[in-house]
Amino acid sequence: MNITIFGASGAIGQLLTQLALDHGDFVTAYVRNPKKISLKHPNLSLVQGELSNASTIEKAIAKSDVVISTLGPASDMSRKLKGTPIADGHELIIRAMKKLNKKRLITLATPALQSDDDYKNISTMLPAALAKIFLPNGHAEMKKMEGIIKQSNLDWTVVRIINPNVKHKGQSYDYSFGDKSAKLSVSRENVAKFMHSAVRDNQLIRKMPIIYNK
Repeated sequence: MNITIFGASGAIGQLLTQLALDHGDFVTAYVRNPKKISLKHPNLSLVQGELSNASTIEKAIAKSDVVISTLGPASDMSRKLKGTPIADGHELIIRAMKKLNKKRLITLATPALQSDDDYKNISTMLPAALAKIFLPNGHAEMKKMEGIIKQSNLDWTVVRIINPNVKHKGQSYDYSFGDKSAKLSVSRENVAKFMHSAVRDNQLIRKMPIIYNK
């Protein structure tokens, strides 16, 4: 498949890019700084741009079957709200997808972004409450993204993650909507694996699974 990855130079984005190439996909990596990607592959192309550049975003997704974003808000504990660049970028991505008749979007978020499928559980409630108190900028990003994504007519999947810094030791992963106990942590490798598997999983369309290490 032709996959465009926003945030391809980040920790999860690089893992996902490598995984997609290993599976024979064609990847367009949208990056601010191409020098941060050392990977070379005949199926990999780079598009340099900012999240605020609508025309460059359109160029990046022009040939895509699937658009994936691994972008996330900074862990900023400042009480002063500083804008919502990630959410604003998603708005431009979705606008470009509609213009070019692209349907499949997979993106990252946290449980601060709530699903209509959620059960009341520590994994669906605690991270959102803590983010609102300690990470007000990130929480504002998630709430704005929630409205933008839910109001779109795209075939979206929101992959929600908690503490994606756990070292990968070969663990498998699972996902929850609060309907079963979920560990409040996940490895970046498992996030990348799940996002790539979601590309071809129509059962995850318009779903917001919380991913965790088993």
